[in-house]
Amino acid sequence: MIKKIKRLYHRRKAISPVVATLLLIALTVAAVALVYFVIIPIFQKHRIEISIDNIKDTNKDSLFDEISLYIVNTGTKTVEITNVTVWTATTSDLGNSDNWIPHLDWTFNIAAQAISDPSEVYSAKVSGENQIGLTIWDNTYYRLEIRYTGSKTAYFSDWISLNDQVDLFDILTNFSQFNLTASGFEGTIDDPGRAANNYLTNADGDWQLNEDAVNLLPVLDETQYVPFYIGSQIVVFHSINGNLTEQPLVQTFDISSNPFRASKFFILGLAGSWGDNFATNDWAVNLTFVYTDDSTNNYLLNHSYVDDWWYGANPGDICISAATGAVTEIDLGTQADTPHSHIHTHTTRFFLDYFKYLKAVIFADPGDDQSGGHLLSLTFR
Repeated sequence: MIKKIKRLYHRRKAISPVVATLLLIALTVAAVALVYFVIIPIFQKHRIEISIDNIKDTNKDSLFDEISLYIVNTGTKTVEITNVTVWTATTSDLGNSDNWIPHLDWTFNIAAQAISDPSEVYSAKVSGENQIGLTIWDNTYYRLEIRYTGSKTAYFSDWISLNDQVDLFDILTNFSQFNLTASGFEGTIDDPGRAANNYLTNADGDWQLNEDAVNLLPVLDETQYVPFYIGSQIVVFHSINGNLTEQPLVQTFDISSNPFRASKFFILGLAGSWGDNFATNDWAVNLTFVYTDDSTNNYLLNHSYVDDWWYGANPGDICISAATGAVTEIDLGTQADTPHSHIHTHTTRFFLDYFKYLKAVIFADPGDDQSGGHLLSLTFR
């Protein structure tokens, strides 16, 4: 038996070198295929992180329709973003998902930017017809829902303040003054029978107003004086007293052909004829700001804003509005001509919703009161 085994051992044949090479190649190909189709996909990941860089209202309709996204692909695979949804909620509704609002199907302005490569960081713009309304009066938060190829679940960002992302590139940064009569207001002299019955005074008051010129005046707690352009005529509101019964009930500053954004609105005036002759709880002028989305801010101006421009016609011979803190008293001294009365006017300020474009400022008189408030100048910033 031992001899037979020895004979078999010495008669064995080695594997051909050619066959060995082919086997080695086959094993290598199999190993590469295993790595490519099984191992590598394990380490390939789809990971997109997106936030809003800014949000813009491109057509001045006071609704935001273009968003700049900041996109980061921290995964190892190229993906295509197939859907962008912007969810919004006001501060009070963050805890109530029933009140979250989806703004759907925002599309990339440049289609190629929907493709995100590994380790890529870039900015892209998306636009949508399902626009977003914002206001400074109530903070709005957003979260993004992003769907992209290779992922069965959507990416959701955290809730972040959307108000902080608003692009305010065209908001007024300098004061803009307007000539009222040139802007469509109906100007007059307070008393046509006494043309001198106006705001021209001697140099015995704290301030004097110069006609057809810009006048710098204090306004409430503004850190710098506000410029007001004074025209040659006074805008006087309707009153059932005296010669003001024919004055229009509504005066409008119309900028609908060129709406703009501003943060503050300043008035010079309001003190006027029979300005103290309306009830304590009544109002003399209704001030309304109208934005391009037809939303409004409305203020009923009472004795906090309106009194008589003649000191002597007010109770106590003083400015009765200044004590409320809603206006700054502008003591003008004594009229240069008859009737030589000691007169004053007011400056005041209102805050605008600067996320929206303003298209009109409306002054409406109730029509049944005795006061005739005066309007001298308007300024925006």
